[in-house]
Amino acid sequence: MENQWSLGLHLIFVTTILAANINPCLGAQNTTVACFEHERLALLKFKHSVIDDYDMLSSWIGNDCCRWDKVTCNGVTGNVESLILRGTLSFSLQEFLLGKEVSISLGDLSHLKYLDLSMNDFQGSQIPKFIGSLKQLTYLNLSNAKFSGIIPHHIGNLSSLTTLDLSSFYEKELVADDMIWISGLKSLEHLHLNVVNLSGAKNLDIVLYMIPSLKEVSLSACGISNADLGPLHNSSTSLSNIKHLDLSYNYFKGELPHFFRNMTSLQFLDL
Repeated sequence: MENQWSLGLHLIFVTTILAANINPCLGAQNTTVACFEHERLALLKFKHSVIDDYDMLSSWIGNDCCRWDKVTCNGVTGNVESLILRGTLSFSLQEFLLGKEVSISLGDLSHLKYLDLSMNDFQGSQIPKFIGSLKQLTYLNLSNAKFSGIIPHHIGNLSSLTTLDLSSFYEKELVADDMIWISGLKSLEHLHLNVVNLSGAKNLDIVLYMIPSLKEVSLSACGISNADLGPLHNSSTSLSNIKHLDLSYNYFKGELPHFFRNMTSLQFLDL
């Protein structure tokens, strides 16, 4: 009887040790970090500002926005870090189109790092200036979303941005009056401005010599001519780290710009 009792205690001890090794923090594997209430309310305000014909935001119910589709939170802090809304939304509220409603909603997601609003229908509205306040952003994609007007210089505040895509299918609806803001994007690696109207934009040459981190530049069908490159056209100064350069469907004439001579890393060139 004593041996059986000892054996039983031994089995309990071994089982406890095994359980501790498998899950050293008892119950930790079942815990999740819930999103912050002010971020949940911001996302709901955004949801109520759009027309969602395909129910892309149908999962946006309940108290934990970290469990919603298209939303990703930081696993430690619970802050919303990624919002991928590529596709089928359109925007109806005039307040939203003027940037007021969106400033109250998405502008509250101060920890956002990844924002994709591409392929939606912003009905010709301007890019909201609040975008420049999301200073944690590393990825911003507003391509083919029917934005129009002048690109706000506030985008230059996004010093952590590595990818910026403002390209469009639509003929030159977006316009750049001055590219001086691009100099603020110190971390930028991928820049896509296809079909953005860059004709006559001041400081366009900054794009090709002010951001050493740039690896990919796409400026197809932007209405660029030799004159738009200014002094850079006859200069040997350029960014030697660029691997992909697309200047197709523009209006260059005469000899190739001299700055190509210094682009020793080029792997793709489209003229």
